[in-house]
Amino acid sequence: MNANDLPITPELVKQAAMETADPAAIFTAALAAVATDPTALYQDAVIDALKTLRQKDEVAYTRLVVLATGHKTKLDKLTAPERDNDNDDHLQERIIAIAKSRCTLAHDPDGRGVAIIEDEIRQVWYMDGAGFKDWIRAAVFEVTQTGISETSLATVIGTLTAIGKHRGQEFQIHIRCARHEDAYFIDLCDERWRAIRIDKEGWQIVNRPPVHFTRSKNMRPISDPQKPGDHERLWRHINVPEIRRLPVLAWLLDAYRPDTPFAILELSGEHGSAKSSTQRRLRDLIDPNKVPLRGAPKSTEDIYVSAANSWIVSFENISYLDPQAQDALCTLATGGGFACRQFYTNGEEFVLETKRPVMINGITPVATQPDLIDRVISIDAPNIPPDKRKDEQTLEAAWQEDYPYILGGLLDLFSAALCLLPEVNLKQKYRMADYQLLGEAVARALGHPEGHFTEVYEEAFAEGVERGLETYGVANAVQVLMAAKKPWEGTVMALLFALSQLPGVDRSNWPKSPRGLSGQLKRLAPGLRRRGIVVEKLERTRNGAHFRIAISKDE
Repeated sequence: MNANDLPITPELVKQAAMETADPAAIFTAALAAVATDPTALYQDAVIDALKTLRQKDEVAYTRLVVLATGHKTKLDKLTAPERDNDNDDHLQERIIAIAKSRCTLAHDPDGRGVAIIEDEIRQVWYMDGAGFKDWIRAAVFEVTQTGISETSLATVIGTLTAIGKHRGQEFQIHIRCARHEDAYFIDLCDERWRAIRIDKEGWQIVNRPPVHFTRSKNMRPISDPQKPGDHERLWRHINVPEIRRLPVLAWLLDAYRPDTPFAILELSGEHGSAKSSTQRRLRDLIDPNKVPLRGAPKSTEDIYVSAANSWIVSFENISYLDPQAQDALCTLATGGGFACRQFYTNGEEFVLETKRPVMINGITPVATQPDLIDRVISIDAPNIPPDKRKDEQTLEAAWQEDYPYILGGLLDLFSAALCLLPEVNLKQKYRMADYQLLGEAVARALGHPEGHFTEVYEEAFAEGVERGLETYGVANAVQVLMAAKKPWEGTVMALLFALSQLPGVDRSNWPKSPRGLSGQLKRLAPGLRRRGIVVEKLERTRNGAHFRIAISKDE
């Protein structure tokens, strides 16, 4: 039948449907009949023919329906493949049943859904993370030999999360390091989900730790530590002056303890002083990561997002940190959080709350805020002579060879320090007293006399304070003001004016108001006292806050 030779009528379309099995011919006949019958394209025979063609050859179908000007959209809807809702619902029910049979559905203290998978090994995944999605796809394929669409997966995970949140038990979920009773645990992050257990009796690798560890996609495994360990090999691979090695050891071991505040490790030095490789290898001993060193944070939120996805927060090549970023690092090291609007369309907050060890490096020290200086262990990496340099391939091979024994030695030292820690008493405590206590225990475990670590720590701390007084604008100005050794007394407004008039003063971080100056003086007062300058806030009058600045009587 040739549709171009005969007058086309609805009857002719029906006849074509009976006489031919060619869907294209049926559609062509119906298209020709549209001139006399606008409903010709929507007869059952035509729609059935188009459905058949679309199922067999989507391209051929498209070529035909574009000829039906003004009708394509409606035809697409009428011929769209029907979803088998019953089958889809049944598949989702099967997926949920598989998950419930193999997982404990629970939640963390923040209400975030957690799946604890009890197979030959125990896995712990947040249900909204990539790890659980990968696991459930594999588990379903193993049973059904079919995949899961993104839509079905999203529906299933939403249901499982609701079950875990409202009906499941609450568990504390940890990343990399945890404490349980009198022991510390370090997640090896390997395929068997093993962990290292350390207490004052020693250390061992356990297959199923009593704490629940989860992972993020960028975390990497820790190689199995070896006995007998030898932490002294560490100094072959990192560029740390001998006088600062004890504080670095204490920082490393302190990073395994999630139950105490953390000191912040700051590495500085010239180009080529191996700052980044030193930082990377120190991190490898605690929390290996796909991206071990990250660029300077662009915002406070970047700092907390990094902390939410790894144990160590590690930034490199930092030339400047604004006051907000320095405050954020202080909060992160001692425990705190960051809150922001979850969506622009509502008033709910998204809160990241955590505590993490922090490492930073740069050519010059960037910790200038007094609060941050109080928490920083600053290491100035010495220059490496050209004849001592080696290629990276050789260095990495040597590091991989020594790594298991270095880690084993650190764990031996950690265990010995835990044994001695209850006996440590400090005559003078600094801001990071928990770090100082552990450092004293580490020093004694290495055979040093009582108080040795505190002396080393005090020297490092004093260097940090001195650096802060040299680089902070107001501190610099107060010292210039006191050069004549004459006391100064007056309102904070008058003091701001007096300091602003001094010649040759570095005005970095300069306060913009009397209130700003008052806040800076409070922060700088401890460091200035070490320089023999006493900053005293007097009783407030109607003219505002009053200060008195004078040379200490001991000077």
